[in-house]
Formats: sequence, C-alpha cells, structure tokens
Amino acid sequence: MAERVMSREESIEYLLRRSQRRYEEFPIRQDFVRTRFRTEYGEPTFGPGPLSKLLRAPLALELLLVYAVTTGGDFGVTERSQLWARAAGIYMRPDKGASVAVSRQWQHLEKLGLIDRVQHRRYKRIVKRRESGGRIGGLATPYTVPSGAANDVYFRVPFAYWREGLHEKLGMPGKAVLLAAMSRRKETFTLPQDTRGALTLGLNRHTMARGIGELLDLQLLVKSGTDEVENALTPRGFQWVHTYQLAPPFNGNLSNSERERQKAEQLRQPG
Repeated sequence: MAERVMSREESIEYLLRRSQRRYEEFPIRQDFVRTRFRTEYGEPTFGPGPLSKLLRAPLALELLLVYAVTTGGDFGVTERSQLWARAAGIYMRPDKGASVAVSRQWQHLEKLGLIDRVQHRRYKRIVKRRESGGRIGGLATPYTVPSGAANDVYFRVPFAYWREGLHEKLGMPGKAVLLAAMSRRKETFTLPQDTRGALTLGLNRHTMARGIGELLDLQLLVKSGTDEVENALTPRGFQWVHTYQLAPPFNGNLSNSERERQKAEQLRQPG
C-alpha cells in the first residue's frame, strides 16, 4: 500500500499554523519592495528592493513563507527539507532529492541577505534576516520586529495569499505588483506604469502592466478613478493616471495619516 504524502496545500497550512500568529498575517518591511537611499548628490530617492532580484527565481520567492513562520527568539525555524520543498512546489517526493532541490532556492535568499542557514543537529535551521537584504563583511543584517517608525515602515501580508491559492493563481508580475500595492499603505493609490516609475521597483513597464492585469482579472485590484500626478518628463509636467484600490483582505495596510483622513471624511458626511 502506498503511504500518503503531505500535499502542497497541507504543507503550507502546517507551516502557517506553526507560526501561531493571532491575526493570521505577517509583517514585512517596505524595504523589501523598494528601498530609500540618497543619490551621490545627497538627494533622497527610492530604488528597487530585494523583491526585484527574485523575479527570475519564483520558487525562491515562495520560500519567503519562512517570514510568516518565524516569530521570535532568533527568528529561525527548523523543519525537514521535504516539507519546505512541498510548500514551495519545488519537489513533491519524500526522498533525499528534496534537500538538493530546496537548497538551490535557499541559496538565492541567502545571497540576497534575506536568510542564513545554520546547522542544527541533522537539519538546517533557517534564520530570517532584515528584509532590506545585503551583506556587510559576509554577514546579513539581523532581523528585528519592525517598529512602524518613519524609517522603519512595514506592511502586513495576510495568510489569505496562500489559503485563497494566490501563490498558484498569480504569475511573478502579479505577485510583485500585489506586494507593491500593499506597501503603498493607502486606500486609493497609483501604480507607476511609465519606464522610470516602474524602475524604482526594479520592474519594467511591461511587467507592471502584466501584473496589474493579473490582479484586475482576479478582482484583487479595482480601478477607482483617475488622478493628476507630477511627471516632469511630460510637456506640461503633469499626467493623468489610473488610481486603484485593493480588495479585502489585502486592503488593510493603511498608514496612521490615512486612517485619520478616513475618519475626518466620515465625520464630514451628512447624517
């Protein structure tokens, strides 16, 4: 009789339950999507975060499930390679081939400074590092719980991403744009679709357009209107762009100022 093997969905659900997160969501810093830095002339600007480096490593992106699972202590987790391989959709057989398959994907995250692997008895312990990535002297920046301060902005990713099957329904453009949209922390927002704007996220405008299309098709994103924004590259210095809103439960990432704006707007409404 053939012995039963955990499915991908069962493996993911086991890991999500293991986290014991009360609100079934996990924080991730805005730096993962786009990083604030200063130009050589000292001007503040934004550039791509580690997410852009994972666009061609979709299986490695799925292993960021580790960010949901690890909640305290050294922010590490020790599980069998077979479990991680199934959860990421890398390798479904319960044999030693899983170790090789999943190790290649951990290497992508390790090189970006998003995790470290530490030997723990017979297994590798996966320790998450700060979402901005990078290494100094071969060492990744230790992870800390984000504070929400102006220089430590974060957003929350609901477990619904997995439970609603979006990890399989969305392609890499859709996943990247979903994370970018959640990082906006506004009820209504714009998404850069010109070449220069898309490059601040490490994407090209075609990838942005495909990602937006995927989210619209699945009704995760809805067009809410248009807005006039600055664009010094246009003849008049402004352009009209679409504005969007995220569907629940992905629309909960609102900044304090945005929540105050909503409250003030409700108070102004008659009745």
